[in-house]
Amino acid sequence: MSDMNEDSLPVLLNSIQSRLVSSQRQLSIVNAQMKGRAREAKLQELTMEQLQGLGDQTRVYKGVGKLFIEENFQNAVSEAEKRRTEALEENRMLEKKCAFYEKEVAEARKHLQDLVKSMEKASVA
Repeated sequence: MSDMNEDSLPVLLNSIQSRLVSSQRQLSIVNAQMKGRAREAKLQELTMEQLQGLGDQTRVYKGVGKLFIEENFQNAVSEAEKRRTEALEENRMLEKKCAFYEKEVAEARKHLQDLVKSMEKASVA
């Protein structure tokens, strides 16, 4: 029985470590995506504030490649609001993913610590 435990411990340790590394990598990716979405929401909010300061009769242009095309003022405001709302919604979904990966990292660390403690106890005994 002890031979089986000695053979399975490195495999188990490797499995837990790979899960920990994978979860940490995913967590950092999700955090970067959240920062990008928050930045996009803030940018659209500032765009809306600038547009609100102008009048309804102000000409507004939309950049398309190297060209600028005139756009209806209300369409520009609604487009900025739509993008802001989408960015905030995506950020909420990413927060759920972030919580999941944080939980995964914490569980993997706990399992790793428990495994190390059991290995220490086995080597002392």
